[in-house]
Amino acid sequence: MNRRVVAFVLIATAVVPAFTLSAAEVRLALAPKLTLPKDAPVYTEDSVDRYGTTIALLTSGLLRSKAEEQLQKPVPSSIRVTATRVQNTSIISVVVSGGDDATTNSFASALIEQFMRFKREQKARFYRDTINAIDSALTYVPAEYAKQLEEYKQKVVVVSMLDIKPDFERIDY
Repeated sequence: MNRRVVAFVLIATAVVPAFTLSAAEVRLALAPKLTLPKDAPVYTEDSVDRYGTTIALLTSGLLRSKAEEQLQKPVPSSIRVTATRVQNTSIISVVVSGGDDATTNSFASALIEQFMRFKREQKARFYRDTINAIDSALTYVPAEYAKQLEEYKQKVVVVSMLDIKPDFERIDY
């Protein structure tokens, strides 16, 4: 009977390393911000649960599919993405697990790159839509308001050129 147990242990030991999966971790931190005048029309997001919203986006199918498009191949369904806020910090830890080193590392990098791209595009779209709305309003507002709108539009244009980075940045440590 002892021989069977020993044989089983040897087989299990030989098989387990073949199924060892790796994980890749990337950390995001709130990025420094440019302080603009109080009356500047700056893009902001609802801060009620900034981290929860960011974590939901990072683990979403939307960013997963965008990262797969960037890699030009689907990643195995065994690949899992988890994101958590590091307690008492402004850091989000993103862990990609369930595959080999090359797959998890490349997917983690692509995922973060797509997150940053999405946030930049979201901000750019906000400013573009705001400028378009002002242009539209200028076609019908009374003349006494047109000058104020033009001044406000100029502020939006200037801020849109300065405020281009996402609120988070990748940190490596």
